[in-house]
Amino acid sequence: MIFIFDSHPVQYKAPIYQRLQQLRPGGFKVFYASDSTMRGHRDRDFAAVVAWDTPLLDGYAHAVLNNERGTPFQGFRTLTGRGIFSLLRRERPRAVLISQFLYEFDLATYLSCRLLGIPIWIRHETQDEAFVRPAWKSILRNLFYRAAYAGVSHAFFIGALSREHLRRHGMPMRRMSFAPYCTPVTLGITAERQREWRESIRRRLNIGPDETVLLFSGKFIEKKNPQLILEALRLLSIEERKRIALIFVGSGPLEETLRAQAAEFRDRVHFTGFVNQAEIPQYYTAADVLLLPSRRAGETWGLVVNEALQAGCGVVMTSAVGCHREFGDWEKVRVIAPEDARACAAAIQELASQPRSFDWCAEAMKAYSVEAAAEAIAVEMDRVESAANNRHPDDSTVKAIN
Repeated sequence: MIFIFDSHPVQYKAPIYQRLQQLRPGGFKVFYASDSTMRGHRDRDFAAVVAWDTPLLDGYAHAVLNNERGTPFQGFRTLTGRGIFSLLRRERPRAVLISQFLYEFDLATYLSCRLLGIPIWIRHETQDEAFVRPAWKSILRNLFYRAAYAGVSHAFFIGALSREHLRRHGMPMRRMSFAPYCTPVTLGITAERQREWRESIRRRLNIGPDETVLLFSGKFIEKKNPQLILEALRLLSIEERKRIALIFVGSGPLEETLRAQAAEFRDRVHFTGFVNQAEIPQYYTAADVLLLPSRRAGETWGLVVNEALQAGCGVVMTSAVGCHREFGDWEKVRVIAPEDARACAAAIQELASQPRSFDWCAEAMKAYSVEAAAEAIAVEMDRVESAANNRHPDDSTVKAIN
């Protein structure tokens, strides 16, 4: 059996585990340090109490270790390594998949596996272009990852920047495979239902059927830089702005500032507040173009881009968004420099002139699906299981040889 250690249930990972259970029933178990995302916890970036409303713990074997210390996710020591060594020594899994190197919980898992001789797999979102770092920090970071990856038997890279990071820090290609970063397809609905959702949201916000809807979905924080969208709108002509509506879905510490800056646009800009997972697909359906104007401050991937593309939206994102390497040359995707409001305005103008299609990239997005990620993990599970069986033939095989 394979053990997977993760900090908490996450809406873009649990579907992989659910699909993996269908592909390899009983072949793995997930251990969470905390389930506070299901019980409800205060997310400081959303500036709200968040509890996901989708079934993230259904359909696969799991255990919650309750390894919280103080407020979880607020620092390295807030998820502890309590009980991990004893668990692994007792159960002796074939391999352990670690999902991040962020907490004491992760380090304890890694060190326990090394001491016990249990193979380590990793699948995490680290890449090297997310931040601008001073030289000394880059050197220390390089030393840490080289040392850590020396003890990893297999790494699943999530995209191009992830692969380059792993190779740069000593991981050979023969010990890597592609398990894409992905989000579940939440728009597997009829065309009639899509129209109903689109019309319902637009009617609720008093947006006309022929207006181009721009969408920002996420946390209102400096890293995401949502203010750039308003700067771009100011660069459009009055006539262009009359044909455009902007929806801010989310919340966070910048909300008051955004509302004040948006006042000049009157009824052209709408704020929904925090929207949970079950309802968010309706906003992608109502929108035409997603904007993700992030700064180079840790946007390692940008999963809202996956969600928007699955809904057939056009996308404008900055080159600070990790997934620009995957999707940047697609037909209805535009990549701009961070902080470049003029380029953002030009991209909005260009995409606003294109017709809305819900499935223009549906085929291409299959490579970034839950199915693809689960299949990649399943292949490595099979390889390890086969190797173990060859090392320990069953009694019938031994008798046959004798």
